[in-house]
Amino acid sequence: MTILDRYLGARLLATLFKVMVSLVLLFILIDLLTHRRGEIARHDIPWAVVLRYYAAYTPTILYEHQVAAFSMLVAALLVLGGAAQNNEVTAALAGGIGLRRLVLVPILISVALAVGVFIMQESFGAAARRQADNIEARYFSRDGAIRAGISWPDLAGDWTCHIMKFNRTALTGENVSMHSIRDDAVELIQARRIFWDPASAKWMLEDGRWFTFFPNKNWDYVVPRITRRPAPIVETPEELFALEQPPETRTVGQLREDIQRAASHGMPVQGHWTDFYAKFSQPALAFVMIFLAIPFAMRLRRGGLAIGFGVSIAIALAYLLLFRMGMALGHVERMPAPLAAWLATAVFLVAGIEMFRRTPT
Repeated sequence: MTILDRYLGARLLATLFKVMVSLVLLFILIDLLTHRRGEIARHDIPWAVVLRYYAAYTPTILYEHQVAAFSMLVAALLVLGGAAQNNEVTAALAGGIGLRRLVLVPILISVALAVGVFIMQESFGAAARRQADNIEARYFSRDGAIRAGISWPDLAGDWTCHIMKFNRTALTGENVSMHSIRDDAVELIQARRIFWDPASAKWMLEDGRWFTFFPNKNWDYVVPRITRRPAPIVETPEELFALEQPPETRTVGQLREDIQRAASHGMPVQGHWTDFYAKFSQPALAFVMIFLAIPFAMRLRRGGLAIGFGVSIAIALAYLLLFRMGMALGHVERMPAPLAAWLATAVFLVAGIEMFRRTPT
């Protein structure tokens, strides 16, 4: 590693750290003022809880909201653009150092950042997001219990369960209808209430009837009364609601297992496979951004650093628009999941490499 490599690398790392901290704090400030301030005042949430929430949410800011990748873009524009304005790039090129060799260390730093973001999300990032969601459910969303209906098809024992009203926070439901159709018997359960009992680790039914019809016995039947008894559902809440949680709360391996389990129960999983492949495409954006930053930075010698920020905002908005479009098409099964997840990243990578190749030296 040459002196020039160490010089550019040190400047880029220092600037990247400052930009990343600044963007994370800016994101938190905007979210606090526009989204959380009313909830904090309404529920009288202690500031210690607010700080814990944003500390746990920071990995999501860096990963899901792409602050790490955009920090690389801004930092590279500032450092390389400043070097171009100060004629440091011209001096290096005049000394026989090619542009590809000159930017080798920034490219390696971008690769390290992409790998680091992926490792962060796969290690403590998923656990931190779950902690942030738990804090949000406990303190920020006290009035937001979801009581929509829910259906679970293809459960163990050929059971299907329909619940008219279900509270996903308390794990309780009302107006329950379950049925299982087998060769030896047809069973139908109608109950007023179902809930998850953590003590026994079972779903419990209350106030209902359990009909059992026997087709081989002239459809004789029995109708025992249900006061309180375990439901014939062996799946845990973690299994039943795994795919309802944000993909950022799970690692790649956990998300794959949840998708495969849901597919075995006959649930639609195309959109979730899109989220699975996005776990690889999103961290890769940090590597892509360096190829977008270099061509623009080489032209900043005449435009000034202010243009660099404008370019950063334009690139960020264009990427987010294309990424959201691709993910939406993947979720509605209009595009294969791998293509939907990688569309924006691949387009920007191809565009960046082409602009880098055409950068005048």
